[in-house]
Amino acid sequence: MNYKRIYKNIISRGLNRIPDGYVEKHHIIPKCLGGSDEKTNLVALYPEEHFLCHVLLVKMYPEEKNLIIAVQKMCQ
Repeated sequence: MNYKRIYKNIISRGLNRIPDGYVEKHHIIPKCLGGSDEKTNLVALYPEEHFLCHVLLVKMYPEEKNLIIAVQKMCQ
């Protein structure tokens, strides 16, 4: 399965729409992978998309412990 392609599609969809309802801020490039808090690195995602993106990031970068911790926190 192409996790990176799925991730990019979700991010692209988030960047190219006007959100309707509750959204969560997501770092496109996670801070633990060198991403910043700049506006260009943030996207508004619906909660289900946000969670899925974090799961995909764990699949893409399984060695990065902070990504695993982020998913665990989202499950609590």
